[in-house]
Amino acid sequence: MKVSSVVLRGATAAAALLALSTAAYADDFIDACMLGSDPATDMPKTCACMSTKIPGNVRADAIAALKQSYKSMQDTGTLLDPTQLPPNLMRGLQATVLAQADCI
Repeated sequence: MKVSSVVLRGATAAAALLALSTAAYADDFIDACMLGSDPATDMPKTCACMSTKIPGNVRADAIAALKQSYKSMQDTGTLLDPTQLPPNLMRGLQATVLAQADCI
């Protein structure tokens, strides 16, 4: 009984840590997605949906592409030129666009 109790507690703790790390991971994408958006719109719901669609292998690049896109709009008032992006950010931007299409 004692061994199974310890194993159960360990499994519960591991599951809780995984849930917390996944939530924090999702927040980075949602925060980048929400840059410059009004929270009173549908954007929080759209960004949350998009967050579930971004594959893990391009997630960091998608976040960086969103941030660079926002910075471009702030600095120049023009949209980001995807042809000027390095390949990894282009993949991240593409993943973001595909996720957005699934969520609106």
